[in-house]
Amino acid sequence: MPQFDKITFFNQIFWLILIFSSFYFILLKNFLPKIGSVLKARNKKLLKSNSLAEQFKSEELSVLADSNRVFVGTAALCRTNLFNGVDKSNNWLDSSQKTLLVSDLKNTQEEYFKSFGKISAKRYLF
Repeated sequence: MPQFDKITFFNQIFWLILIFSSFYFILLKNFLPKIGSVLKARNKKLLKSNSLAEQFKSEELSVLADSNRVFVGTAALCRTNLFNGVDKSNNWLDSSQKTLLVSDLKNTQEEYFKSFGKISAKRYLF
């Protein structure tokens, strides 16, 4: 078999070891430090982005709580203003109705009764 030829066997192993060891040292000296620095930079970016994300979430929660507080306060203020407006309008309506009944409708009621009396009297008399 040609793989186990005693003449080329030593040469093949020698070149195999020489090529792979030189490839290993080139990787070790040139490429692995670059890859390591890239991985460290990625790790730092991830840690920084995670801390920024946590800050953003805490800020988001505080803004959400503030907006909810403002919304609840505004709703309560609107409710009290609405109830005050309804109460004031009811009071105004009651007072207007009482003054109207006392002054204006009294004269109208007297005229009605006079007219009704005349009509009734005419009916029974004639």
